[in-house]
Amino acid sequence: MRDPQRFDASRRIARSRGFTLIEILVAVLLLSTAVLGLIGLESLALKNNSGAYYRSQATILAYNLADKMRVNIEGDYIDGYVNAAAHTKCTSYNGDVVAGGCTEQQRAERDAWEWLAQVANTLPLGSASLAKTSASGVDLWTVKLSWDDDRNGVGDETMEVSFVVR
Repeated sequence: MRDPQRFDASRRIARSRGFTLIEILVAVLLLSTAVLGLIGLESLALKNNSGAYYRSQATILAYNLADKMRVNIEGDYIDGYVNAAAHTKCTSYNGDVVAGGCTEQQRAERDAWEWLAQVANTLPLGSASLAKTSASGVDLWTVKLSWDDDRNGVGDETMEVSFVVR
């Protein structure tokens, strides 16, 4: 005849073995869900970091153009910066209007042309436009930069920076 205590003990051991296996499966499921969540957060962080980098680059480019315009204030007033497409290369251009034989307008056109090339090279699908509005004798310049922030082939991020050149 069987000993009832021994029979109950063996049944308890069998039950606890199955219960441990279920616990391990649940733990693996929870751990894998947590790891997938962390991978998703890392992906989102990388995307946002990339977007912040491009916004910083766009800001630097906008202020770079503003600085060029402040250096060549005469070219600013004759709209050379808006006419970058009309750029004609000056003879021996080295950044100095007098030594290079360039007029202020030609220097402004050259600066804007180089700046537009820099925008295209720095930002993905980068493009820029420059507009001037005048009110009460003050010229307000607005730089509009666009680029493909999420790299889907469409320029979907736009930033505008406005400044006055005195």
